[in-house]
Amino acid sequence: MILIESILSGIWATLTMDLLARYLSGRGLIYPFIIPEALGRWFIYMFKGKFKHGDINRTPAFINEKTWYFLSHYLIGIILAGIYLLFTHKQLEIHDHVWLTPVYGMCTVCLAWFWLLPSIGLGVMAKKSAKRNLILRTNFINHTNFGFGLSVWFILFHRFFF
Repeated sequence: MILIESILSGIWATLTMDLLARYLSGRGLIYPFIIPEALGRWFIYMFKGKFKHGDINRTPAFINEKTWYFLSHYLIGIILAGIYLLFTHKQLEIHDHVWLTPVYGMCTVCLAWFWLLPSIGLGVMAKKSAKRNLILRTNFINHTNFGFGLSVWFILFHRFFF
């Protein structure tokens, strides 16, 4: 059951993050610093053994990058939800998740700051970008929203798996 819930809650939380990102970006509250195709390209290159780029936007493109973006993005969300579920399985009440899952989401921003950003050419915590503060704030808000999506999952659906 934990595998099924990991898949479903990871998709839910990632979709929540994506929908909120689109909404907040449309209102100028976050900064869309990378397009989905570039993230798909980054993922494809990792499978090919290349983990660091000077600028991912100048790296040669592949076909189906947007498809790879969705697959990788949602797979990472599923894995992160699964890790959360493994650590909290049968230990917390629903009301504990309401505050803990956004904190967990905030912690996952370390993946963006210390793995994604350096590997796409922006440096650790976007230190090579002139828009560093906007990028860091965007990452933080998006990952917090991932945690918020997990909170909503626990409030609405967790009882069916527990």
